[in-house]
Amino acid sequence: MDGRELSSLPTHCDVLVIGGGHAGAEAAWAAAHALGDHGRVILLTMDPEKIGVMSCNPAIGGLAKGQVVREVDALGGIMGRAADAAGIMFKVLNQSRGPAVQGPRAQCDKDRYAAAVQAILSTRSNLEVSTGTVDDILIQNGVCVGVRTASGQECRASAVVLTTGTFMRALMHVGEDQTRGGRVGEGSADGISGCLRRLGFDLGRLKTGTPPRLLKTSIEWDGLPVQKGDESPVPFSDLHQEPFPTLTQTTCRLTHTTADCHGLIRDNLDKAPMFSGQIDASAGPRYCPSIEDKVVRFADRDSHHVFLEPETLDGESIYCNGISTSLPPEIQREIVQLMPGCEAAEIRQYGYAVEYDMIWPHQLDATCETKLVPGLFTAGQINGTSGYEEAAGQGWIAGVNAARRARGESPIRLSRDRAYIGVMLDDLVTKKPREPYRLFTSRAEHRMLLRADNADERLTALGREIGTVCDARWDIWQAKLSRLEGIRDRLDQFHGEGGKNLAALARRPDVSEDEIIRRLGGEDDADEVRRVMTDTRYDGYVKRQQAEIKRQREADGVTIPSTLDPFRVTGLRSEAVEAIAHFKPATLGQASRLAGVTPADATVLAVAIRRSLAD
Repeated sequence: MDGRELSSLPTHCDVLVIGGGHAGAEAAWAAAHALGDHGRVILLTMDPEKIGVMSCNPAIGGLAKGQVVREVDALGGIMGRAADAAGIMFKVLNQSRGPAVQGPRAQCDKDRYAAAVQAILSTRSNLEVSTGTVDDILIQNGVCVGVRTASGQECRASAVVLTTGTFMRALMHVGEDQTRGGRVGEGSADGISGCLRRLGFDLGRLKTGTPPRLLKTSIEWDGLPVQKGDESPVPFSDLHQEPFPTLTQTTCRLTHTTADCHGLIRDNLDKAPMFSGQIDASAGPRYCPSIEDKVVRFADRDSHHVFLEPETLDGESIYCNGISTSLPPEIQREIVQLMPGCEAAEIRQYGYAVEYDMIWPHQLDATCETKLVPGLFTAGQINGTSGYEEAAGQGWIAGVNAARRARGESPIRLSRDRAYIGVMLDDLVTKKPREPYRLFTSRAEHRMLLRADNADERLTALGREIGTVCDARWDIWQAKLSRLEGIRDRLDQFHGEGGKNLAALARRPDVSEDEIIRRLGGEDDADEVRRVMTDTRYDGYVKRQQAEIKRQREADGVTIPSTLDPFRVTGLRSEAVEAIAHFKPATLGQASRLAGVTPADATVLAVAIRRSLAD
């Protein structure tokens, strides 16, 4: 790991993070910063060389996901910095639509991305990396106090963060072949599932998959449509290196499946593990389905887009984005060679499916601490989510709150109107997922407030208060804030036609951003001007939403006493009682968002809470 010597597993630390994926890396980094130099964080992983590895698509960001990366960065996290260091094609998606639904995305060199994550982690002197597999969670008086590894070593900790990804009792499938493990060439964490069950956790089983990788030189590139990045790439992080981008930029190409491909897949569904009954997972990712799922679900279509994306600048591996599959190798080969440009393509790695254990997230609080075992936190795919970005957001929350528990401080929760991370965690603890959870802009009712361009304004001050935002990042934000305030003042004071200020002019849909930039005197602050214009144009909507936001915040601030028994609350409908008893919401706001809880039920519950606190 960046030449840094690994430590043997210590007998004690403040925060112990299990797993070195995207959730684990953010959790360890956030905990180390929140604790400060006098705290000790251990990141325990099966293979330190795999920390930060991009197991599936070598890309960061996208719709809603890009907002999360910006949020993690604004809070002092590392994903945005690593993506900027490893990005080989940057593109803001949905540019033809409003800023609230645009999403920054970067195609990355996966080797450089992992190297960047490991290099960043190595800069924290109070963060150590150890190798091992956890077999047991140590409990004392009902509280998590550490772990025991498969080799019998014990490490005591004030808080433990589990970020096991797809490795809990993991099983990979390619046709009828099955291999223990959560990723090609790696093993499975089997002991932890049994331990969690013994502790009383309700576990589920989910499935995900990955497509085949092709040999670059075996593809006929001429004639395939080119997918280019933006001419002026926008970085994720305020701490990006200059000049930006740092790596040579590349392009992707577009191909597609054909009617013959689909016919071949339909003829061989009995060999697909998800359809043959070989996989017993309850569900796979609805929004990133296998090609088998697509062919069955969209039977009227005879073609689906497939993006050919380079996994590295220097290597020969091409990622086939759009044909995740677990069909037998010979069928995968035929599917690939029926796609335009791929008639002679060679497969470097066959696609496969992975089924794995997870914790149903209604057993968590929005702080990522489990309700059943205080001191035990979980983040990432163990909570039923999919995606690097969702994992990173949870990892930051879990790491910070684990550190705050270790220091005896109150936990941090992000509200739905403050961050997509808050939307995600609230959804997880109030809705039982039917498939791996993925963020979309449509999940955020206040998405006009949660734009990619204003994550710093929403969250950097909080990160500074917690201790996760460094001096360099804070100074950059303070300078930007000064520029933003100056532009707002100039918009209010600068008078245009008819004696109106420029803010009124900026609200008109027929007035372009370039016109306002010109009137304000130049391009130096163009990005900030565009941002202020967006705020100005959304101002009316935001004001109309303020009353609802205030009610939501007030309800989210009302804690439900642990002694309150919903079965004893007079006036609650039976459906509401069952929902509250099952999900055990931490706040009145969470309870009001449960399926089966009506506004009338929420009113009854609020009265019961007041009476309980008065007794």
